[in-house]
Parts: sequence; structure tokens; C-alpha cells
Amino acid sequence: MGKQLRRNNYDNEFKISYSRVNAYIFCPFRYKLIYIDNLHTPVNSDISFGHTIHKTLEQFHSQKGKTWNFLMECYDDSWKSGGFLTPISAFEYYLRGQKMLSNYFNSFKQSDAEILYTEKNFDANIGKYKFVGIIDRIDKYPDGTYEIMDYKTHSKVWNQEKVDKDLQLTFYAYACKTIFGFNPDRICIYFLSQNKKVYTARTQQDIENAINISMTAAEKIAEENWTPNRSHCQQCDFKYKCRNSICVRRPPKTAQKQQEQQTIVQKT
Repeated sequence: MGKQLRRNNYDNEFKISYSRVNAYIFCPFRYKLIYIDNLHTPVNSDISFGHTIHKTLEQFHSQKGKTWNFLMECYDDSWKSGGFLTPISAFEYYLRGQKMLSNYFNSFKQSDAEILYTEKNFDANIGKYKFVGIIDRIDKYPDGTYEIMDYKTHSKVWNQEKVDKDLQLTFYAYACKTIFGFNPDRICIYFLSQNKKVYTARTQQDIENAINISMTAAEKIAEENWTPNRSHCQQCDFKYKCRNSICVRRPPKTAQKQQEQQTIVQKT
């Protein structure tokens, strides 16, 4: 008899998501560390800041906000202080967020789109599995067309090729078609740091490829196949904690200095 499928923390049935599929593609053993062993990555300034901006915009739009003052109230209410190394660093991020939201607000005032949903949860079927996710925003324009978008708060704007290959946007398109009953006319990533949208499109073949990728990952997860991908060790948050990592933790400078002194003594 084969191994039984492990349960996760969503419900009483196994579900997959973009985050889980992406983690498994990056490295199967990293997936195990996060979702099976519950070894969470420490919150850093970028993660904390990203959560703050997402929560700010969700609160602002869900309450039909119209004014700059209210947007700033949402910002202050949503601010997360964890992950910053120093108070100065936190303040610098806060000012960066203010500028980001100012540019966003000016663009928002000029838009004639109706914001239908923010942080919209979805639960779709992909084969025998449930696929769950959250779409940052869905807009409807006066001409009846729909736009879906994903917010990014990091400073770098992706090139067109990377946006075109983004798996998360493909899952968004699939969810809109199968759950919400429309094909998105516009698909974009909104790079808030530069107040820039980069648009892309998804074909039916793109969606089918994404489904195949997620199904393959889900089947390997069900089989508990945790074969590590060591080519990504340098970029992994667990590079000094994972027993499969090729990265070697360097001893603290004091310990390293003592070790060097001991070596000199032994040689003399």
C-alpha cells in the first residue's frame, strides 16, 4: 500500500496553493521544512513592509475609501513594526510607504474602474485537488472589461518576460474563468514602488501548463518526495539550518580568531 497523503493546515482535506507549488519547485526539501516541519522563515523588513501595504490597500478599498487622509489612517492602522533592525530603518520604510501610497492614490483618483474585490479568496478544483489562493484586486471598467492585478512592493520592476512567465498570474486567470465566470481582459502586476503596471496575457495553453505543473508538484508532495534541489541553496532562507545545504556556516569572528590562534600554537 502506498503512502497516505499528509494533511495540511487548511482544512480536513489536502489543498494546494501557488505558494506551496512555488516552494516545492524551488526545492522539495524546503517545502518539507516549511509545510511539514513548520520551520518558518523569520520576518524581515521587506516581508513586514509588504504585509503592511497589502493590508492598507485592502482596508482602504473594502471601506470604499476616497480621501488621502483616510488612506493614511489605514496605513497607520495596518503598520507592522516587526522585522526592522533599527527604529531608523523602520522610519525609512514608513516614509517610503508614504511616497508609494501617494503615487498610488493619485493614479487611483484618475481611474474610472470599479474595484470589485480586494484580497479575494478563491477555492478551485485542479484535478482531484483543491487549489486555494488570494487575488490582490479585481476591477471592472465602464465598458464591461475586467482587470486582475497582483501587487508587488519591492523596488525592482520585473521585465516583460518574467511577468509573462509568472505562474501566480496564470492561476489567477484560471480562477477567474472557473469560479468568477469571466475571462480577464487585462492581467497585470502593479509594481507599487514605481507606480507602474506591467501587463501580460494568458492563453488556454498557458493555463493547462500551469495545471500540469501544480498537479505534478501535488503528486510528488503526496508521495513525500523531498529530494533537495541544492542549486538554490545560496538563495534559501534555511541555507544554514538545512542538513542538505551546501552552504557552510562560518564560525563567529571571535571563535574563528581563537581557532586560528590554537592552530598557530599547535604549529609552533
